[in-house]
Amino acid sequence: MSSESKQTSKIKDSDWLHPTDINGSRGFTNTITGFVDKGKDRPSSQRGQHYTFDVSSLNKDELVEAELRILRKPAPDLPTVLSGGNLYSLRLYSCSSHMQLLDSRTVEVLDGGLPKWEVFDVWSSIEACMRSGVEPLQVCFHLLVSSELNKQPVNPLLLGLGHHDLPQQQRALLVVFSHTDTKDSLFKEVLDGGEFERPQSFKPWTNPEKKHLPHGLRALFKRSFSGRSGRRRPRCSRKPLLVNFKDLGWDDWIIAPLNYEAHYCDGVCDFPLRSHLEPTNHAVIQTLISSMEPGISPPSCCVPSSLSPISILYIDSRNNVVYKQYEDMVVESCGCR
Repeated sequence: MSSESKQTSKIKDSDWLHPTDINGSRGFTNTITGFVDKGKDRPSSQRGQHYTFDVSSLNKDELVEAELRILRKPAPDLPTVLSGGNLYSLRLYSCSSHMQLLDSRTVEVLDGGLPKWEVFDVWSSIEACMRSGVEPLQVCFHLLVSSELNKQPVNPLLLGLGHHDLPQQQRALLVVFSHTDTKDSLFKEVLDGGEFERPQSFKPWTNPEKKHLPHGLRALFKRSFSGRSGRRRPRCSRKPLLVNFKDLGWDDWIIAPLNYEAHYCDGVCDFPLRSHLEPTNHAVIQTLISSMEPGISPPSCCVPSSLSPISILYIDSRNNVVYKQYEDMVVESCGCR
């Protein structure tokens, strides 16, 4: 992985992502992508500062909203800044010729002296780009700073807003919220990145030896209720399974979580099938036939009957930071099918 990717991987979800962001203010979202600022200009009081982002990977049909998040550090020269007062205006424009005002806010210089992410709504600009019919390769934003006291323009550097020579994890982020109805595959991200290797310690699971029940319904009921189960496998149920992405060799692109409890289903589906396993009518018939005549049909299988999603923060093949909800990642219950 490139040095840039390693720098990007230091970005934590707490730096730029609020837990409620996945629901979005304009509608439900299941994917959040963070594009890191590529701008290298040195800001000035007259020209302000430009932020440039490569958005060639965006799918215009899925976008819900967009925000620009800029890290504001403590003022490096407090006496100079305070000569223009405590309040300063931040105005964000598009970089187009007509300089459309996208969002603005007033900040206090004496607000605790801690770094803070300033969030600007840039949805109107992104939406306009997508409506234009031309796939944008880049989007650009222009930040101007002025004193509320004397209305004079101020170099963004004086307010701790400079982006020149900033480490990757402190650069501005264009955060785009999107939604898709398709169930994306996590493994697809691995293939797109071209970095999948089977871990040396990985050993394929093997199916346990199948043991058939005796023939005939009478024998089935007798064996099921006699209490003499012998060495029979346990009935179908949910088992613990802790997935560690580091063991899979995926920790170089997955930022969080590094592990999660996935669970799995195991056990026999023998006759009579228990109601909590929610067997289908087909599973009931198949299990009955398999128990009476094993050569005709295999028994029904113990499989997940209910699954839930998890959200993963990772670096995609274009080196963008993505927070995406992946469906069907955790087994909630098992059944016979």
